[in-house]
Amino acid sequence: MRGLLFTPSVPRYVAARLLGKRYPARALSLQLATLAEPERPAGFERLKVRLSGICGSDLALLYGKQAPTLSGMFSFPAILGHEILAELGGVRVAVNPVLACLERGLPDCPACARGDDHLCLNVAEGNFGPGMLGFCKDLGGGWAQRMVAHRERIFPIAESVPDERAVLTEPAAVVLHGLRQAWGEGKPRPNPAIHRMHWPAQILVIGAGTIGLLAVKMLRVLGFEGPLWAVARHPRQAELARQFGASQVFPSTQAAQQAAGARRYRGILRATSWRGGFEGVVEASGSPQGLQEASWAVQEGGRVLLLGAPATALHDFSPYWFREVGLVGSYAYSWDDFAEAVKLLPEMEGVEAMVTHQFGLEAWPEAIKTAATRRGIKVVFKP
Repeated sequence: MRGLLFTPSVPRYVAARLLGKRYPARALSLQLATLAEPERPAGFERLKVRLSGICGSDLALLYGKQAPTLSGMFSFPAILGHEILAELGGVRVAVNPVLACLERGLPDCPACARGDDHLCLNVAEGNFGPGMLGFCKDLGGGWAQRMVAHRERIFPIAESVPDERAVLTEPAAVVLHGLRQAWGEGKPRPNPAIHRMHWPAQILVIGAGTIGLLAVKMLRVLGFEGPLWAVARHPRQAELARQFGASQVFPSTQAAQQAAGARRYRGILRATSWRGGFEGVVEASGSPQGLQEASWAVQEGGRVLLLGAPATALHDFSPYWFREVGLVGSYAYSWDDFAEAVKLLPEMEGVEAMVTHQFGLEAWPEAIKTAATRRGIKVVFKP
């Protein structure tokens, strides 16, 4: 079978980190390889991949933007791809890529025992190398024709849900978990109810890529009825944000703050601080600048949900101290979160419009370039 294999290279890592989007895609540490059919460990099923998305974390890995401190939590060489829609016996399934104690053949750690398997303490232990599917050397991800996944991580997709929506299950689960982390109460249930969420009065979503747009849609699906503002750089992103439920869309965080009546103050060395803003802010841009803007866009005593991955950055923490701002991170999801995201897919109508480009594996340089230069919103492989 064919798959896209990532093999780390320090010289290429350094070059890609320095040059960023200017680094030629064909020179990245990725190659289309002919591989042996994946072995099927006990408890696993062999799947045929239908679609697999390119995530911001994949691009961060390829272009040297991922925090080095996380490198011990992953293992390579590996077939990338953790946003996966596949087939099992002709049935479409979404794949939860988490590899926790269950898959690793270990007794439940405290996190897995309480249902937080995404925080598994043994993510780098047990039967397989460190990492989830798509970041694990022993179990390939979705950027291949076939793969294996544990049967407990395989979820059938409703017939009414198109492929392009179903492939967004994994990022939708990230968003769902994050919103519950920031403003929810207790563990998720099969039928989420508005009374279980302690919504802020108004919410600003910074960034209108896949995660940001899914956050806008998920907020409305979960029952948030208050003012929901979004920051989108590109016209198509702004259009989709409005379609998904944004009350207003702005080209910059500063414009949104000013429209909300926040007051700006100038300090020495042209430093800027703010008073007022939004009770809740979702940072979905994945950039250090976006996180810095979010920390000042949230009002005093408010909360920032960090869904993007800014990696390493020089960050001013004074807003959290001086304005008593809370910061909540969300990297993945529990088994329950993922299962609930699957159940919510029929209500996520329209999000399939985010899948703007589909490529075969052989066209991977163009696919990566399209995703890296943001010519598309969600770019997927169709093996």
